[in-house]
Amino acid sequence: MASASAQGSRWIYADFKEEWYYDLDEYLGYQWVRHSIDKFAAELRRKLLRHAFYNAVSFNLRSSPLVFLLLRKWLQNCDKNHPECRRQPRKENFWPKRVIYVGNPKKLTLVEGQSGGEDYLVLSHCWGLPTAEEKKQFCTTSENYGARKRGFSYDQLPKTFQDAVQVTRALQKQYLWIDALCIIQEGPDCDWDSEAKAMADIFAGAYCTIAASSARGWGDGFLKPQPDPPGIGVQGTPSTPTCTCDFGKDVDEGALMKRAWVLQERVLSRRIIHFTAAHTYCECGDGVLCEQLTKLEPPVGKQYFILDPNFPRRVRESGFQRTADFVQFLFRKYSTSCLSFATDRDVAIYSLVECMGQVLETEVRYGIFHRFFSSLLLWRRTYKNKTPPIPYEDRTVPSWSWMAYSGGIEFIADSTQVLMVPRRVDLGFNKDGEALNVQVRKFGGNCRVEDKGEEHAIVDGTEQVGSLWLDVADQIRLEDCSCVVVSIARDKKEDARKTCHVLVIWEKAGGGGYERVGVGKVEAQYVSSDCVAGTLW
Repeated sequence: MASASAQGSRWIYADFKEEWYYDLDEYLGYQWVRHSIDKFAAELRRKLLRHAFYNAVSFNLRSSPLVFLLLRKWLQNCDKNHPECRRQPRKENFWPKRVIYVGNPKKLTLVEGQSGGEDYLVLSHCWGLPTAEEKKQFCTTSENYGARKRGFSYDQLPKTFQDAVQVTRALQKQYLWIDALCIIQEGPDCDWDSEAKAMADIFAGAYCTIAASSARGWGDGFLKPQPDPPGIGVQGTPSTPTCTCDFGKDVDEGALMKRAWVLQERVLSRRIIHFTAAHTYCECGDGVLCEQLTKLEPPVGKQYFILDPNFPRRVRESGFQRTADFVQFLFRKYSTSCLSFATDRDVAIYSLVECMGQVLETEVRYGIFHRFFSSLLLWRRTYKNKTPPIPYEDRTVPSWSWMAYSGGIEFIADSTQVLMVPRRVDLGFNKDGEALNVQVRKFGGNCRVEDKGEEHAIVDGTEQVGSLWLDVADQIRLEDCSCVVVSIARDKKEDARKTCHVLVIWEKAGGGGYERVGVGKVEAQYVSSDCVAGTLW
């Protein structure tokens, strides 16, 4: 096949529009910054001292009335002095389908249909690896649902759930939401599918989230003793606090935050109490307070968006480039997070993605925002063991979505590049959003593919003219493939040598359209100017 001429390359550009990305200073700083004790912390320290019993040898801070006093005062201070952290008006009357009533000290009750207006807490936790017998014992099912509405014992719960009940009561609240208990997990009345999609409202509407960061499973618990109350002298006078906390290590790099479901829960929560193995932290839109009464502020950049108490308000106000950059960061982080079931890949972030799509006023399908087509479609797999697509049993995830596969992803075009992108009519979702309407082009020239390890080189003679990253297949021939141009770099190169970012596709078995097999970059002169309309599934 003859290569496309420079004239042909210019013809391609006639179907493209320019998309400008404005320059932004590099994000600076990677560490949480400690601040001296502010007025709130100083006053709180005095109150803690008045309530303390000075037996430092046996002092149990983590589960004592002292730490619960700290947590209550922190929440009250946040309610009073942090306008940004207040619940959005549209969430004021939201109420989960079911919650656990913990106000009766003699028994717990699963409540359904309760009207809104009351505060409730939610638990963010790792399930661990419960056995089938443990799931039957602890989860709510069609079989035990009626009995739990009549009431059940605190002693019937695993330690992590018991600790969550204890925290809720100590914070003087009466309602708690735990997924395993408040969603019917098995049986004919199972409503996991519908409730999983309501996570955005459940976590955003909660008074506070309890993060069981130190518990690797249901049986571990997270209220554990700590030998000495940091920063409080044993003679009843304040000592000089020596803050040893490391929020980045304890929380951001902790086991809980490596779970895919938990990423969504953290981002959507207004406020979180993190019970880690080393420290207890209070997180809200104003920053983080550690149990040693030191205020921590996040490094400049993406953490600012994660701490947004009314996510994604800060994203909406940040401008196109910072939003695009954060979305890529979020999906990269999510793609490397752990899932017990690979088939949860599309649902464990569903509520978060839908929430962002509504606020950003853009159509979103399978983790792709139409507003950011030019970058989000250009994902590549980073996991070396390129496993086949996830076997979704009762639904189909299209090949053009990164949700089709397990493992980490990167994007071959970042938010700092100035790109030209196809017109909406040439590249976009079809009417039902299950496929893409595309313009299918052929690769030109006498190119071949050479394996270079993590990538394949597109070579013409002895010159590398492009790069290709395959989704699954180890070997392909370019003559068997076509491509879809997603964007063209707007730089000073002559038209024929400008870089095209492309999806590599081939015809589906049995016909009826195309499917993606990879993504790549190639000089424009090796992409045909002729094209035909097609459907990419």
